[in-house]
Amino acid sequence: MDEALLLIRAYQGWIYLVLGLVGLAYLRMGWRRYRQRRDAVFGLERESADQGLATAVGMLVLVGAGILATFVVATFLAPAVPASARPTAVPTVSLLASTPAPAGTAFAAATPLPQATLDRVGCENPLATLTSPQDGASLSGLVTVAGTANIQNFAFYKYEYIPVSAGVPVAGAVWRAISAGTDPKVDEELGIWDTSIVTPGDYAFRLVVTDTAGNAPLPCVLTVRVLPSE
Repeated sequence: MDEALLLIRAYQGWIYLVLGLVGLAYLRMGWRRYRQRRDAVFGLERESADQGLATAVGMLVLVGAGILATFVVATFLAPAVPASARPTAVPTVSLLASTPAPAGTAFAAATPLPQATLDRVGCENPLATLTSPQDGASLSGLVTVAGTANIQNFAFYKYEYIPVSAGVPVAGAVWRAISAGTDPKVDEELGIWDTSIVTPGDYAFRLVVTDTAGNAPLPCVLTVRVLPSE
């Protein structure tokens, strides 16, 4: 329902144009039927004109109702849609595949690394932190990602990875989204990371939690080593 409201608002100009053209066509038809009725000599001609005029008036009423409904949706209903239901510049559940992204596949919304060092201070926030995997852990196969994502005005969370070398991100690398969620979590499973499709090596792994205004506290960042799958 929210998507339909946002779609109507986005294309309201085209909707008004189409309805306007339809309205003009039936307005012209109504005028012609009115003249036909006025000039009619026989009752059968008058009856035919009355039917055409009624059809034109009925369609004009529907066109007017459509224009009014579009105005109400675009002006009042669509702006009231929660921010969490709106398209975002970062991956959300609706933008992610059901399986984690394979190594080497960059999302269009991949987040560039803002600095050359990894800051683990964000993990001290009890409302946006990871409990699994642990910092420095060696991982293989399917890994359960767990923690808490429950900040005020919660919108969604996502978890990402980036290759590192000597404890710092590899030059030119970007954070790659694995998955995301729109339900708040408190010390529970956030999702699954299939490390079997990731090239073995050292990675930074982080949890980003965002509110409805698009703000996010410092992400919880840790380093892990992905081992070859058995």
